[in-house]
Amino acid sequence: MKLVKHVHLFLSFLVTATLAVSANFAQASTFSYSLLGVTTSFGSVSGIVSIDSATDRITAANITFNNALVGNPMFTNIGSPNAYNGLGQDYISGLSNSPLNYGGQMALYYDTAKIGIGDLGICVAIGPCGTERNQASYVQIYTSGAYGGLLNVTGGSLQRVSSMVTPEPSSLVLLGSGILGFAVFARWKLHKI
Repeated sequence: MKLVKHVHLFLSFLVTATLAVSANFAQASTFSYSLLGVTTSFGSVSGIVSIDSATDRITAANITFNNALVGNPMFTNIGSPNAYNGLGQDYISGLSNSPLNYGGQMALYYDTAKIGIGDLGICVAIGPCGTERNQASYVQIYTSGAYGGLLNVTGGSLQRVSSMVTPEPSSLVLLGSGILGFAVFARWKLHKI
């Protein structure tokens, strides 16, 4: 009889451990990338973006277009994120932080093949992502001066700097139901003794 109790207890722990381990496999990760060596014909672009590995989309951004002639605009608002044909296609816009511009946006196209395992290539004009205009990353500044308009990105990459693992809701439900089931089973066993 004692052996049966130990077997049941062992099986309960085994089920709970299996549920806990399976929850670790069903997670999405968000990776932070620094814009490294990103250049245009009228200034460099620097900052950090966060990309969700489940959707290949940018979830947060803090990007600066380094050009004092247009007031060094910053882009933080994510709009129209998309992933298509192995490319991430995100538009990051910003309001004016200077009297020299009315705001602007950066269209960031990047190769999604290495999300989470290495640096990501940024699509540049006539680059490895293709020769179509809509596949080239660019910066657009709204200004009354001479340096606004569409400025194609001519080089650079996204360098991975960190990651954050986030459990998906279904994993948390699975883990919680396993723990609850174990508690009910343990309580039933204690009352039966």
